[in-house]
Amino acid sequence: MADKVGGIKKQSGKKQFGHPDFYKLLEQMANLHSRKNHDYAGTSDPLKNLRACERLNLEPFLGVMVRLQDKWSRLEEFVKSGQLMVKDESVLDTLMDNAVYSLLGIILYKEQQKKGR
Repeated sequence: MADKVGGIKKQSGKKQFGHPDFYKLLEQMANLHSRKNHDYAGTSDPLKNLRACERLNLEPFLGVMVRLQDKWSRLEEFVKSGQLMVKDESVLDTLMDNAVYSLLGIILYKEQQKKGR
């Protein structure tokens, strides 16, 4: 029988290994994805906003890579300067966005591979 621990299903009686905060962050990541997906993609296609890259003849997977690079560039500048000028997005927010984009990138990459692109 499966239980839910930190929003993640696990087999009953089996110990989960890893830092407990990791599983809490996975749940937070899922919640963030759900909220942002509501605002960006609506209910028709959960990847609609990412697929918009196709209008520019760019594979959605590559579009996600561009978004990830933007976020990493922001973090790199923070490391160099020690400050963020945009106060609405913290370092933790940027890292969480990168985690979500990475998972979305996996989904889109797998789709791309299935299509033989």
